[in-house]
Amino acid sequence: MKLSIRELKDSNHFLNIIFENITSAIFLVDKNIELQQFNETFSTLFNKKEDQVLGKQCGNLIGCKYTVEESKNCGATSNCEKCSIRNAILTAFHHQIPTYKEILTRNFYINGKSIKKYFQFTTKYLPYNGEDMVLVILDDITELENSKLELQKRNEMIENYHNRIRDELALAKSVQQNLIPNKLPQVGGVSLSAIYKPLEEIGGDLYDFIKVDDYSLGIFLSDISGHGVPAAMITAMVKAIMETSKHLFHHPAAFISYLNRKLINISENMYLTAFYGLYNNNTKRLTYMRCGHPYPIIIRNGKCIEIEDGGSTILGVFENINFESQTISLQSGDKVIFYTDGLTETREYPHNMSKSNLHTILVKHAHKKIDSFIHDAYEEIIHLKESKTLEDDVCILGIEIHD
Repeated sequence: MKLSIRELKDSNHFLNIIFENITSAIFLVDKNIELQQFNETFSTLFNKKEDQVLGKQCGNLIGCKYTVEESKNCGATSNCEKCSIRNAILTAFHHQIPTYKEILTRNFYINGKSIKKYFQFTTKYLPYNGEDMVLVILDDITELENSKLELQKRNEMIENYHNRIRDELALAKSVQQNLIPNKLPQVGGVSLSAIYKPLEEIGGDLYDFIKVDDYSLGIFLSDISGHGVPAAMITAMVKAIMETSKHLFHHPAAFISYLNRKLINISENMYLTAFYGLYNNNTKRLTYMRCGHPYPIIIRNGKCIEIEDGGSTILGVFENINFESQTISLQSGDKVIFYTDGLTETREYPHNMSKSNLHTILVKHAHKKIDSFIHDAYEEIIHLKESKTLEDDVCILGIEIHD
Protein backbone atom coordinates (compact mmCIF):
# COMPACT_ATOMS: atom_id res chain seq x y z
CA MET A 1 0.00 0.00 0.00
CA LYS A 2 1.37 3.37 -1.03
CA LEU A 3 1.78 5.82 1.85
CA SER A 4 0.19 9.23 1.56
CA ILE A 5 2.43 12.04 2.73
CA ARG A 6 -0.60 14.22 3.38
CA GLU A 7 -2.16 11.53 5.51
CA LEU A 8 1.03 11.11 7.47
CA LYS A 9 1.22 14.84 8.10
CA ASP A 10 -2.38 14.82 9.33
CA SER A 11 -1.81 11.81 11.54
CA ASN A 12 -1.35 12.68 15.20
CA HIS A 13 -0.11 9.15 15.80
CA PHE A 14 2.63 9.54 13.22
CA LEU A 15 3.63 12.94 14.59
CA ASN A 16 3.81 11.47 18.08
CA ILE A 17 6.09 8.72 16.79
CA ILE A 18 8.42 11.34 15.38
CA PHE A 19 8.19 13.42 18.57
CA GLU A 20 9.13 10.50 20.78
CA ASN A 21 11.95 9.21 18.60
CA ILE A 22 13.84 12.43 18.06
CA THR A 23 17.18 12.23 19.88
CA SER A 24 16.95 15.83 21.09
CA ALA A 25 15.08 16.60 24.29
CA ILE A 26 11.91 18.47 23.28
CA PHE A 27 9.39 20.23 25.48
CA LEU A 28 6.64 22.85 25.22
CA VAL A 29 6.14 25.67 27.71
CA ASP A 30 3.30 28.15 28.14
CA LYS A 31 3.44 31.85 28.95
CA ASN A 32 4.21 31.05 32.57
CA ILE A 33 7.19 29.04 31.35
CA GLU A 34 5.51 25.94 32.73
CA LEU A 35 6.07 22.71 30.89
CA GLN A 36 3.02 21.32 29.06
CA GLN A 37 4.51 18.52 26.98
CA PHE A 38 7.79 16.67 26.57
CA ASN A 39 9.26 13.67 24.80
CA GLU A 40 10.92 10.49 26.01
CA THR A 41 14.44 11.87 25.43
CA PHE A 42 13.70 14.74 27.84
CA SER A 43 12.44 12.31 30.46
CA THR A 44 15.57 10.18 30.12
CA LEU A 45 17.98 13.12 30.12
CA PHE A 46 16.67 14.62 33.36
CA ASN A 47 15.37 11.37 34.89
CA LYS A 48 11.89 12.80 35.36
CA LYS A 49 8.48 11.16 35.20
CA GLU A 50 5.34 12.83 33.88
CA ASP A 51 3.91 13.65 37.31
CA GLN A 52 7.23 15.34 38.20
CA VAL A 53 7.28 17.50 35.09
CA LEU A 54 3.93 18.72 33.80
CA GLY A 55 2.97 22.16 35.05
CA LYS A 56 6.42 22.76 36.55
CA GLN A 57 8.53 25.72 35.60
CA CYS A 58 11.50 25.18 33.31
CA GLY A 59 14.33 25.81 35.75
CA ASN A 60 12.77 23.72 38.50
CA LEU A 61 12.08 20.70 36.38
CA ILE A 62 15.51 20.54 34.73
CA GLY A 63 17.30 20.95 38.07
CA CYS A 64 18.90 24.36 37.57
CA LYS A 65 21.45 24.85 40.34
CA TYR A 66 20.00 28.23 41.30
CA THR A 67 16.49 26.90 41.86
CA VAL A 68 17.86 24.02 43.92
CA GLU A 69 20.51 25.82 45.97
CA GLU A 70 18.38 28.94 46.58
CA SER A 71 15.15 26.89 47.02
CA LYS A 72 13.26 29.27 44.74
CA ASN A 73 11.02 28.95 41.73
CA CYS A 74 12.33 29.57 38.23
CA GLY A 75 12.07 33.32 37.61
CA ALA A 76 12.83 34.30 41.20
CA THR A 77 16.48 33.24 41.56
CA SER A 78 19.51 35.52 41.53
CA ASN A 79 20.44 34.28 38.05
CA CYS A 80 17.10 34.29 36.22
CA GLU A 81 17.52 37.71 34.61
CA LYS A 82 20.82 36.49 33.11
CA CYS A 83 19.59 33.03 32.12
CA SER A 84 20.00 32.64 28.37
CA ILE A 85 17.37 29.92 27.92
CA ARG A 86 14.75 31.84 29.95
CA ASN A 87 15.46 35.03 28.00
CA ALA A 88 15.22 33.13 24.72
CA ILE A 89 11.80 31.73 25.73
CA LEU A 90 10.52 35.18 26.74
CA THR A 91 11.81 36.69 23.48
CA ALA A 92 9.97 34.00 21.55
CA PHE A 93 6.72 34.76 23.41
CA HIS A 94 6.89 38.56 23.26
CA HIS A 95 8.45 39.09 19.81
CA GLN A 96 8.03 35.73 18.07
CA ILE A 97 11.80 35.76 17.44
CA PRO A 98 13.39 32.30 17.42
CA THR A 99 16.74 31.39 18.90
CA TYR A 100 18.96 28.89 17.12
CA LYS A 101 21.60 26.66 18.66
CA GLU A 102 22.71 28.81 21.58
CA ILE A 103 24.94 27.29 24.25
CA LEU A 104 23.96 27.09 27.92
CA THR A 105 26.65 26.09 30.43
CA ARG A 106 25.63 25.49 34.02
CA ASN A 107 25.52 22.99 36.83
CA PHE A 108 22.31 20.99 37.06
CA TYR A 109 21.12 18.65 39.76
CA ILE A 110 20.42 15.28 38.19
CA ASN A 111 19.67 12.32 40.44
CA GLY A 112 20.59 14.53 43.37
CA LYS A 113 24.11 15.29 42.07
CA SER A 114 25.40 18.62 40.78
CA ILE A 115 26.75 18.03 37.28
CA LYS A 116 28.20 20.62 34.93
CA LYS A 117 26.32 20.39 31.65
CA TYR A 118 26.64 21.96 28.23
CA PHE A 119 23.33 22.28 26.41
CA GLN A 120 22.66 23.56 22.92
CA PHE A 121 19.12 24.88 22.62
CA THR A 122 16.73 26.26 20.04
CA THR A 123 13.44 28.06 20.81
CA LYS A 124 10.49 28.60 18.49
CA TYR A 125 7.13 30.35 19.05
CA LEU A 126 4.19 28.02 18.27
CA PRO A 127 0.56 29.21 18.48
CA TYR A 128 -1.90 26.31 18.68
CA ASN A 129 -5.67 26.32 19.20
CA GLY A 130 -5.55 29.87 20.53
CA GLU A 131 -2.75 29.03 22.96
CA ASP A 132 0.70 30.61 22.85
CA MET A 133 3.46 28.05 23.22
CA VAL A 134 7.21 27.97 22.83
CA LEU A 135 8.94 24.84 21.59
CA VAL A 136 12.36 24.20 23.16
CA ILE A 137 14.77 21.75 21.54
CA LEU A 138 17.62 20.79 23.83
CA ASP A 139 20.74 18.77 22.99
CA ASP A 140 23.20 17.57 25.60
CA ILE A 141 26.63 18.39 24.13
CA THR A 142 28.52 17.93 27.40
CA GLU A 143 30.65 15.08 26.11
CA LEU A 144 31.57 17.04 22.98
CA GLU A 145 32.44 20.18 24.93
CA ASN A 146 34.45 18.22 27.48
CA SER A 147 36.37 16.66 24.59
CA LYS A 148 37.03 20.15 23.21
CA LEU A 149 38.27 21.30 26.61
CA GLU A 150 40.50 18.27 26.91
CA LEU A 151 41.86 18.90 23.42
CA GLN A 152 42.41 22.55 24.31
CA LYS A 153 44.34 21.53 27.44
CA ARG A 154 46.44 19.13 25.40
CA ASN A 155 47.12 21.82 22.82
CA GLU A 156 48.14 24.21 25.58
CA MET A 157 50.45 21.55 27.00
CA ILE A 158 51.95 20.99 23.56
CA GLU A 159 52.34 24.73 23.03
CA ASN A 160 53.99 25.12 26.43
CA TYR A 161 56.26 22.21 25.60
CA HIS A 162 57.17 23.76 22.25
CA ASN A 163 57.81 27.11 23.92
CA ARG A 164 60.07 25.40 26.45
CA ILE A 165 61.93 23.58 23.67
CA ARG A 166 62.24 26.84 21.75
CA ASP A 167 63.65 28.60 24.81
CA GLU A 168 66.03 25.72 25.47
CA LEU A 169 67.14 25.76 21.83
CA ALA A 170 67.72 29.50 22.05
CA LEU A 171 69.86 28.92 25.13
CA ALA A 172 71.68 26.05 23.40
CA LYS A 173 72.23 28.27 20.37
CA SER A 174 73.72 30.96 22.58
CA VAL A 175 75.98 28.41 24.25
CA GLN A 176 77.07 26.97 20.92
CA GLN A 177 77.81 30.39 19.49
CA ASN A 178 80.26 30.78 22.34
CA LEU A 179 82.01 27.59 21.23
CA ILE A 180 83.12 29.15 17.96
CA PRO A 181 85.41 32.16 17.73
CA ASN A 182 83.60 35.49 17.97
CA LYS A 183 86.81 37.10 16.81
CA LEU A 184 89.46 35.55 14.61
CA PRO A 185 93.03 35.67 15.96
CA GLN A 186 95.68 37.95 14.51
CA VAL A 187 98.61 35.89 13.24
CA GLY A 188 101.41 37.41 11.21
CA GLY A 189 101.65 36.34 7.58
CA VAL A 190 98.05 35.07 7.12
CA SER A 191 94.52 36.41 6.72
CA LEU A 192 91.59 34.36 7.99
CA SER A 193 87.90 34.04 7.23
CA ALA A 194 85.05 31.73 8.27
CA ILE A 195 81.38 31.01 7.52
CA TYR A 196 79.14 28.84 9.68
CA LYS A 197 75.52 28.13 8.66
CA PRO A 198 73.74 25.57 10.87
CA LEU A 199 70.80 23.72 9.33
CA GLU A 200 68.75 24.15 12.51
CA GLU A 201 68.97 26.49 15.48
CA ILE A 202 71.99 24.55 16.58
CA GLY A 203 74.28 22.32 14.57
CA GLY A 204 77.00 19.73 14.57
CA ASP A 205 79.87 21.61 12.90
CA LEU A 206 82.65 23.12 14.97
CA TYR A 207 85.66 25.16 13.97
CA ASP A 208 88.44 27.08 15.62
CA PHE A 209 91.48 29.09 14.66
CA ILE A 210 94.00 28.65 17.46
CA LYS A 211 96.95 30.94 17.98
CA VAL A 212 99.31 28.30 19.32
CA ASP A 213 102.26 30.69 19.59
CA ASP A 214 103.51 33.83 17.84
CA TYR A 215 104.30 31.98 14.61
CA SER A 216 101.97 28.95 14.70
CA LEU A 217 98.29 28.77 13.83
CA GLY A 218 96.07 25.77 14.60
CA ILE A 219 93.17 25.16 12.22
CA PHE A 220 90.43 22.85 13.48
CA LEU A 221 87.23 21.80 11.73
CA SER A 222 84.88 18.96 12.65
CA ASP A 223 81.52 17.62 11.56
CA ILE A 224 79.31 15.43 13.75
CA SER A 225 77.10 12.96 11.89
CA GLY A 226 73.55 14.31 11.96
CA HIS A 227 72.54 17.72 13.23
CA GLY A 228 70.34 19.39 15.82
CA VAL A 229 70.49 18.88 19.59
CA PRO A 230 72.34 15.49 19.70
CA ALA A 231 75.02 16.74 17.33
CA ALA A 232 75.33 19.99 19.27
CA MET A 233 75.87 18.06 22.52
CA ILE A 234 78.76 16.12 20.96
CA THR A 235 80.11 19.39 19.57
CA ALA A 236 80.18 20.87 23.07
CA MET A 237 82.02 17.76 24.26
CA VAL A 238 84.59 18.12 21.48
CA LYS A 239 85.17 21.71 22.51
CA ALA A 240 85.64 20.65 26.13
CA ILE A 241 88.16 17.97 25.08
CA MET A 242 90.08 20.58 23.11
CA GLU A 243 90.33 22.73 26.22
CA THR A 244 92.09 19.85 28.01
CA SER A 245 94.49 19.10 25.17
CA LYS A 246 96.15 22.44 24.44
CA HIS A 247 99.54 20.88 25.16
CA LEU A 248 99.03 18.72 22.04
CA PHE A 249 98.22 21.52 19.58
CA HIS A 250 101.83 21.50 18.33
CA HIS A 251 101.41 17.85 17.31
CA PRO A 252 98.41 17.21 15.02
CA ALA A 253 98.63 13.41 15.07
CA ALA A 254 98.88 13.30 18.87
CA PHE A 255 96.01 15.75 19.25
CA ILE A 256 93.73 13.77 16.90
CA SER A 257 94.65 10.51 18.64
CA TYR A 258 93.72 12.03 22.01
CA LEU A 259 90.43 13.33 20.62
CA ASN A 260 89.58 9.91 19.19
CA ARG A 261 90.22 8.15 22.51
CA LYS A 262 87.95 10.54 24.37
CA LEU A 263 85.13 10.06 21.86
CA ILE A 264 85.17 6.26 21.66
CA ASN A 265 81.71 4.81 22.25
CA ILE A 266 80.24 8.20 23.04
CA SER A 267 77.21 7.23 20.94
CA GLU A 268 76.34 4.16 18.88
CA ASN A 269 74.90 6.15 16.00
CA MET A 270 77.21 9.13 15.84
CA TYR A 271 80.74 9.73 14.69
CA LEU A 272 83.00 12.61 13.89
CA THR A 273 84.96 13.71 10.85
CA ALA A 274 87.69 16.23 11.51
CA PHE A 275 90.64 18.16 10.18
CA TYR A 276 93.41 19.65 12.25
CA GLY A 277 96.35 21.48 10.80
CA LEU A 278 99.23 23.46 12.27
CA TYR A 279 100.56 26.24 10.05
CA ASN A 280 104.04 27.61 10.77
CA ASN A 281 104.38 31.13 9.44
CA ASN A 282 108.18 31.07 9.59
CA THR A 283 108.49 28.03 7.34
CA LYS A 284 105.12 28.35 5.52
CA ARG A 285 104.58 24.66 6.19
CA LEU A 286 101.27 23.06 7.12
CA THR A 287 101.34 19.86 9.19
CA TYR A 288 97.90 18.25 9.34
CA MET A 289 95.61 15.29 9.97
CA ARG A 290 92.48 14.66 7.91
CA CYS A 291 90.00 12.12 9.36
CA GLY A 292 87.13 11.24 7.04
CA HIS A 293 86.79 14.91 6.16
CA PRO A 294 86.54 16.58 2.71
CA TYR A 295 89.94 17.35 1.20
CA PRO A 296 91.19 20.88 1.83
CA ILE A 297 91.84 22.81 -1.38
CA ILE A 298 94.76 25.08 -2.24
CA ILE A 299 94.03 27.77 -4.84
CA ARG A 300 97.35 28.64 -6.47
CA ASN A 301 98.08 30.44 -9.74
CA GLY A 302 94.51 30.03 -10.98
CA LYS A 303 94.31 26.31 -10.21
CA CYS A 304 92.82 24.16 -7.45
CA ILE A 305 94.98 21.57 -5.73
CA GLU A 306 93.33 19.10 -3.36
CA ILE A 307 95.37 18.02 -0.35
CA GLU A 308 94.83 14.27 -0.60
CA ASP A 309 97.61 12.88 1.60
CA GLY A 310 97.43 12.37 5.34
CA GLY A 311 93.97 10.85 5.45
CA SER A 312 92.63 8.63 8.20
CA THR A 313 89.31 7.20 9.34
CA ILE A 314 86.41 8.85 11.16
CA LEU A 315 86.77 9.50 14.87
CA GLY A 316 84.90 8.04 17.84
CA VAL A 317 84.43 4.56 16.35
CA PHE A 318 87.73 2.66 16.18
CA GLU A 319 90.36 2.29 18.90
CA ASN A 320 94.14 1.93 18.58
CA ILE A 321 94.46 3.80 15.30
CA ASN A 322 97.98 4.80 14.29
CA PHE A 323 97.56 8.44 13.28
CA GLU A 324 100.35 9.87 11.12
CA SER A 325 100.39 13.51 10.08
CA GLN A 326 101.56 14.93 6.75
CA THR A 327 103.35 18.18 5.99
CA ILE A 328 103.11 20.35 2.88
CA SER A 329 104.67 23.64 1.90
CA LEU A 330 102.53 26.66 1.06
CA GLN A 331 103.47 29.74 -0.93
CA SER A 332 102.76 33.45 -0.71
CA GLY A 333 99.46 34.15 -2.46
CA ASP A 334 98.04 30.71 -1.74
CA LYS A 335 94.49 30.52 -0.50
CA VAL A 336 93.45 27.37 1.34
CA ILE A 337 89.87 26.44 2.15
CA PHE A 338 88.61 23.81 4.58
CA TYR A 339 84.92 22.89 4.58
CA THR A 340 82.30 20.42 5.76
CA ASP A 341 80.37 18.29 3.27
CA GLY A 342 77.16 20.31 3.76
CA LEU A 343 78.63 22.81 1.29
CA THR A 344 78.54 20.45 -1.67
CA GLU A 345 76.00 17.73 -0.82
CA THR A 346 72.24 17.90 -1.36
CA ARG A 347 69.39 15.44 -1.00
CA GLU A 348 68.16 16.03 -4.53
CA TYR A 349 70.02 14.60 -7.51
CA PRO A 350 71.43 16.06 -9.78
CA HIS A 351 72.18 19.20 -7.79
CA ASN A 352 75.12 17.78 -5.86
CA MET A 353 78.13 19.99 -6.33
CA SER A 354 80.66 18.26 -8.58
CA LYS A 355 84.38 18.65 -7.96
CA SER A 356 84.71 20.41 -11.31
CA ASN A 357 81.98 22.93 -10.50
CA LEU A 358 83.44 23.61 -7.08
CA HIS A 359 86.90 24.23 -8.50
CA THR A 360 85.53 26.49 -11.22
CA ILE A 361 83.75 28.69 -8.68
CA LEU A 362 86.78 28.87 -6.40
CA VAL A 363 89.09 29.89 -9.25
CA LYS A 364 86.55 32.47 -10.42
CA HIS A 365 86.73 34.31 -7.08
CA ALA A 366 90.37 33.57 -6.29
CA HIS A 367 91.54 37.12 -7.10
CA LYS A 368 89.55 38.53 -4.17
CA LYS A 369 90.73 38.99 -0.61
CA ILE A 370 90.07 35.96 1.57
CA ASP A 371 86.91 37.29 3.23
CA SER A 372 85.20 38.27 -0.03
CA PHE A 373 86.54 35.12 -1.67
CA ILE A 374 84.91 32.84 0.93
CA HIS A 375 81.57 34.65 1.07
CA ASP A 376 81.13 35.20 -2.68
CA ALA A 377 82.10 31.62 -3.49
CA TYR A 378 79.63 30.37 -0.88
CA GLU A 379 76.77 32.42 -2.36
CA GLU A 380 77.46 31.14 -5.86
CA ILE A 381 77.64 27.53 -4.68
CA ILE A 382 74.29 27.85 -2.91
CA HIS A 383 72.79 29.45 -6.01
CA LEU A 384 74.11 26.64 -8.20
CA LYS A 385 72.40 24.14 -5.90
CA GLU A 386 69.17 25.92 -6.92
CA SER A 387 68.11 26.64 -3.38
CA LYS A 388 69.17 28.72 -0.41
CA THR A 389 67.65 26.05 1.85
CA LEU A 390 70.45 24.07 3.46
CA GLU A 391 70.37 20.28 3.64
CA ASP A 392 73.10 20.09 6.27
CA ASP A 393 75.24 22.31 8.46
CA VAL A 394 77.80 24.24 6.41
CA CYS A 395 81.17 25.47 7.62
CA ILE A 396 83.91 27.01 5.45
CA LEU A 397 87.28 28.23 6.66
CA GLY A 398 89.78 30.13 4.57
CA ILE A 399 93.37 31.25 5.03
CA GLU A 400 95.44 33.42 2.72
CA ILE A 401 99.24 33.24 2.82
CA HIS A 402 101.20 36.50 2.67
CA ASP A 403 104.90 37.27 2.42
